[in-house]
Amino acid sequence: MKGKILVTGASGFVGRNLFEALKRKGCDVVGTRYTRDVPELKYCDLTSYPETMAALDGIEYVIMVATKSYGAKICSTNPCSMVREGIIMNANLLDACYRKGVKKVMFISSSVVYQHSYKPLEEYDLDLNQPPYSMYMGVGWVKRYTEQLCEFYNRLGMKINIVRPTNIYGRYDKLEEEKSHFVPAIIQRTIRKDNPFLVWGSGNNQKDLIYIDDFIRDILLVFDNYNNVEPVNICSGELHSIREIVKEILDIGQHRVIPVYDITKPDSVPYKCILKNKFDSLFGKQDYISLRKGLEKTYDSFSSS
Repeated sequence: MKGKILVTGASGFVGRNLFEALKRKGCDVVGTRYTRDVPELKYCDLTSYPETMAALDGIEYVIMVATKSYGAKICSTNPCSMVREGIIMNANLLDACYRKGVKKVMFISSSVVYQHSYKPLEEYDLDLNQPPYSMYMGVGWVKRYTEQLCEFYNRLGMKINIVRPTNIYGRYDKLEEEKSHFVPAIIQRTIRKDNPFLVWGSGNNQKDLIYIDDFIRDILLVFDNYNNVEPVNICSGELHSIREIVKEILDIGQHRVIPVYDITKPDSVPYKCILKNKFDSLFGKQDYISLRKGLEKTYDSFSSS
């Protein structure tokens, strides 16, 4: 990929991993940050349209990673936290990309756009007449709306990709207990040797987890080779229960404790499975790191930090 690439949200979980991966590939890449604690990245408030326009000077490609993303606790107790700024940032960035003549944009959407279903879902199964799962109502509609904006700007002539990932995990994920996703939260409790070891919900939920390196490889395959605005699901293709994931992490951390599942606490989606048939047909079947190996690598990155 020739030309300067902008990764928004490059100080966050996905953005930082993507930024470093592009650097390793020898790409001419710059990144923006929303906080002021990573001096090697350019500070940019994407809720400010003038700042967004300025950040695009000389940029030919943009990967939209900046987002507000939290775990089940924030989603249930403060569902508005991911709505207003998310809409403003995405709308500012897409419009600025169009007006600056950016050659191509990728929007990292999410599988939370899908309605709740007990069957695996392909891209065309999205039903906008049904709401997202209740816990993800706010962020789900933000992602849906942004996908519609992507289609609008694509009709105006801007090349855009949309990818819908399932649950991503790996190094650099949030560690703060109040904001972290499920996997780093469980790892942190394991490192601390919490006892009792409390887990929200029943633990019977089924999730598809994809390790960050596999996710980045897959989205770059899309970005480099797919010139279509129609969304592409990104996932590992394997389901695991919360109980299975917790058991693996406890075993990796050698924490011999029986987890306590608190069904009085908010629970995540009981079953969420997306299919990657479209991705496989476009790029062939890829190899994905096993759950155990991915969790070991993630655990090591957190325990050594």
